[in-house]
Amino acid sequence: MNKDLFEEGIGCCTCEDKTAGVSAGLSCADKQNIFTRREQKVLERIREVSMMAGKLKAEISHADESARQAGLIELERLRLLRAELEEERLAASEERMRLLGHL
Repeated sequence: MNKDLFEEGIGCCTCEDKTAGVSAGLSCADKQNIFTRREQKVLERIREVSMMAGKLKAEISHADESARQAGLIELERLRLLRAELEEERLAASEERMRLLGHL
C-alpha cells in the first residue's frame, strides 16, 4: 500500500476517509447491522447448541456405559434441535432478503 495513502487515513473502509462524499459501498456502521434481530437470535441459539454438543461429546468420551447411552440420546436431541434452528436461520435470511428487496 502506498505510504501516503496510509498516512492520509484511508483505511479499511470509506468511513475512515473524511474527504469521501456518499459512498457506494457499506460503511463499518452498515456492516454491523447486516443481520436482523431474528437472525441474530437464531445464530446465538445455534452457537449455544454447538457449545453444549461439544461439552457433551467430551463428557461422553470419559463416561461409563449408562452415562454414555444417556449422553448419546441427548446428543441426538441436540442434533435435531440444530437442524430445526438451521431451518429457522434460512427462513430468517430469506425474510431479510425480502425486506431488502432482493427477492
